[in-house]
Amino acid sequence: MSESDVSSRRVQGDPLPSSAVTPIVHYYRAEVGRGDIWRQRMDVTTNWAVAASTAIVSVTFSRPDVPHVLIPLGGTIVLLLMCIEGRRYRLYDVFRRRTRLLEAHLFVPYLLHDTALLPGGWRQQLAEDLLQPSYKMSFWRATGWRLRRNYIWVFLLLMLCWIARVAAQAPDGHMAFTGRHVKTMGQLYENFAFGPLPAWLVLLAAVLFFAALGAWIWWVGRAPDPDKWVYNGRVRSGQSWPI
Repeated sequence: MSESDVSSRRVQGDPLPSSAVTPIVHYYRAEVGRGDIWRQRMDVTTNWAVAASTAIVSVTFSRPDVPHVLIPLGGTIVLLLMCIEGRRYRLYDVFRRRTRLLEAHLFVPYLLHDTALLPGGWRQQLAEDLLQPSYKMSFWRATGWRLRRNYIWVFLLLMLCWIARVAAQAPDGHMAFTGRHVKTMGQLYENFAFGPLPAWLVLLAAVLFFAALGAWIWWVGRAPDPDKWVYNGRVRSGQSWPI
């Protein structure tokens, strides 16, 4: 939001009484603290996903008797951790938006020595959110944001490691990076087969999975500005979920 847009949308509002400033400042610090806790929990979940992916790739490359499908199956663990992190991001977003509400509507006028406030009835909105806490985004959108920011890179690295592991497998079932590895695209294609599953079915499942991830990322990218709730001070009907 540009400075001209902010200036054009300012309205006059009654300043808070001085007796209310200190409690609100302490409340702001508490909300920042709770947001930091949930941020740390999200980082822990990401670390788990990276550690699990590293362990799966290490085991698959170190032991030729381990099937290559362990890597894409390990992606389901990463998918589960991503869903857990999406839930945590929903809670983090609740506290983040409250702090942004105070920063935009309370601290900015104090910093600019201006009693003009942004529109939207932010005090009423904050009071209602404290009385009836609610999520500001759905589970699918929150998880999609984590996929867009972090987990897509983990999935891409797993895919590259999977292709490398398949390419390192010789036609006789042994694994070596020199001498007996696949030398033609036909051999690489055949190595994707696993047990009764033909190669085309394994590759089709992989293509559909990454196509779904791409569609998820595209859908999340079309979402409106997450801070729109902060500036407008309201949420449209159907865009909040009780906690």
